[in-house]
Amino acid sequence: MSIYAETLDAYLKRAENKETELADRIERPQPTVNRYRNGKRFPDAETARRIDSATDGEVPFAIWQTEFLSRSGLGEAA
Repeated sequence: MSIYAETLDAYLKRAENKETELADRIERPQPTVNRYRNGKRFPDAETARRIDSATDGEVPFAIWQTEFLSRSGLGEAA
């Protein structure tokens, strides 16, 4: 599982945060949030920013950005 997915999962487990509540706050369907949580789908930048905001930074955009750069190969040294 990805670091981003693990961070999102940990957030949702803490204080019994619900996927449906997060989905409502980021304006995405609950099944999509579940796919992000389980690493079956990787959110786009806009959604990652919404998640950052909705979680008060507990699932930071910076983690998404680091993983995105790694996945895309853009974060590798030349």
